[in-house]
Amino acid sequence: MHRCLLFLTLLLITTTAHSAACLIESNDRQMPIRLCQQNITIPPQLFKDSFCQPQIAERSFDIQFMESCPAGAYGVCTGARSEGVAYRQSIHYYSEPDDEPVLKAYCEQFSDGQWHSP
Repeated sequence: MHRCLLFLTLLLITTTAHSAACLIESNDRQMPIRLCQQNITIPPQLFKDSFCQPQIAERSFDIQFMESCPAGAYGVCTGARSEGVAYRQSIHYYSEPDDEPVLKAYCEQFSDGQWHSP
């Protein structure tokens, strides 16, 4: 019984340690981009230093770290993973609702995630 309780406590601590999000918003004059990545299983430092640093040529972004993604997303890809990486995150989309069909297909077919509309 004590081992089970210890395991559950460690699992809760580990899950809490990975709970983090980054809100990514474009700050240039091109088409606005606003999305939030909610960490699920990515090591915290890797999430902050790599996953939350978009690399899109000729684009610039403001990045805000927070405990969880804000409400108001038109779609969320839960459990998404990048190609060749086992880590998972949820991606919340805010900027262009007309992109939902493409993002939903990408989420389910390439990111191994589950799409839902809040």
